[in-house]
Amino acid sequence: MKPIARPLLIETLQAALAAHPDVDAAWEGGSAAFSYRDELSDVDAVLVVADEAIEAVFAAVEAALGALSPIALQHEVTGTAGYRQRFYRLRDCSEFLVLDLVLIRRSDPLLFREVELHGHGRVWHDRTGVLRETHLDAAQDLAAARARIPVLASAFEMFQHIPTKERLRGRAVEALHFYQAMTVRPLMEVLRLLHCPARRGFGPRYLARDLPAEVCRRLERLSFVRDLEDLAEQHAQAQAWFHECLAVLRSEGPGAWQAQATDGQGLRA
Repeated sequence: MKPIARPLLIETLQAALAAHPDVDAAWEGGSAAFSYRDELSDVDAVLVVADEAIEAVFAAVEAALGALSPIALQHEVTGTAGYRQRFYRLRDCSEFLVLDLVLIRRSDPLLFREVELHGHGRVWHDRTGVLRETHLDAAQDLAAARARIPVLASAFEMFQHIPTKERLRGRAVEALHFYQAMTVRPLMEVLRLLHCPARRGFGPRYLARDLPAEVCRRLERLSFVRDLEDLAEQHAQAQAWFHECLAVLRSEGPGAWQAQATDGQGLRA
C-alpha cells in the first residue's frame, strides 16, 4: 500500500478545521514558512481557537486523522506556556510525515507570527483577521542580544574545566556530554549572534540554513570526536574559536558578520 502523501494529510486537516466553528485561524509554519520543505519535512500546523474549545478541537483533529489512517503514536509536550502542543504519527504515513499541532487560545497574544523567527506562515483560513505578520522590535531585540554576550562569556570561562577533568579521568561519555553542552552549544550561540542574532536561541535547529556553509563545516568538524585524545584537540580549537567570536562581538556587536555577508565582503570561518 502506498503511504499517504503530504497533500492528502493537509487537505484532511484543512477540511476538518474549516468546518469547526471554534477554530478562528489555521496556518502551516515550520519549513513550509521558509520554503525549505522537502520529502522529509513534517507538517507544522498552528491554530487559534476559542479558549474553552482546546480539548474539543484536539478531538476533532484526532477524529479526522483517524478517519484517514489509524493514529500509531501520539505525544503531548508538557510545560508549554500559552499554548498546547501534540505530535501525531499515522500508521499509513511515512515515519517522517509527523503532524506537529499547536493550539493557541483566542485570548492569548502568542501567535508565532514574527517573520524573523517564524517566516511567512502559509495561511489555511482566518475568519477573524487575526493573522497579521509582525516583526521583532529591532532595537529591543538588539539590546537583548547584546545582553547575552557577558552572560555567555562568563559561563563559558567558568565551565570549560568540566569536560577537561572528565577527559583526564578517562570518562569518555561524561567528557563528550559536557563538551557538547558547555563548549559546542555556547559556540553555536556566539556564531548565531554574529550571523543571525534574532535567532540566537535556536541552537542547532535550522543551523545549516542560518550559518554560512564553511562555518557549518567547521562546526561539524568540532562536533564529532574520535576518542579522548581527539577531544582534547577539538576542545582547544573550539575554545579558541569561541574567543575569536567573542572578541568580534565585544568590538562590533551582534550581527557583525551578517552585515559583512550583506555587503559582499566575505565571511570569517
